[in-house]
Amino acid sequence: MVAAKQYPVSQFRPLTKADLELIWQWRNQPDIRRNMHNDTPISWHEHLAWFEKLKFDLSRNFFVFYQNERPIGVLNFNQHSSGVLEWGCYLGETNVWPGSGLLLEIAALDYATMQNAQYSLYAEVLSFNQSVLKMHQLFGYQPLPDLPGKHRDNQPYQVKAFHYPLADWRANRDAVLARLPKQIAAAASFIQFTQ
Repeated sequence: MVAAKQYPVSQFRPLTKADLELIWQWRNQPDIRRNMHNDTPISWHEHLAWFEKLKFDLSRNFFVFYQNERPIGVLNFNQHSSGVLEWGCYLGETNVWPGSGLLLEIAALDYATMQNAQYSLYAEVLSFNQSVLKMHQLFGYQPLPDLPGKHRDNQPYQVKAFHYPLADWRANRDAVLARLPKQIAAAASFIQFTQ
């Protein structure tokens, strides 16, 4: 008898004070800092100040990504402009279910489409972050004009900007998932948001 495939439950829970130390450790990892606009280490004092400000900022939503009850990353949103949500994410852990980055991408689009006042999802990616650029292309993000970057490791970079019309995701979600590996499409049905 063949055992049934097991797919992870991907749950996104609002950030709480209990998560702060873990998030701070993740955010300061060199591999994560490298792909951020601000790549300098964040002090604990700065991190606490950020959290205090976040608690009262109704334009932002910050979720911890739990996979089978284990925290593995973050997914966050802020109101970029009227009707446009901006999003960002990262995986803080490396020993995660294969395809977890793709699940973050699906979760971001699903969450945005659940927000009635939003019509587009906006993202910025540093031009050297090839894996995320490829992922946005796979999902069908539409490029916007590049934004000026700075220098990282003595090399210039641009900020690649993208948007995704949420009506397109509603219409094409099943077709996009069909282009992904079958296990990713199956695991997408186990994405949950809690408030």
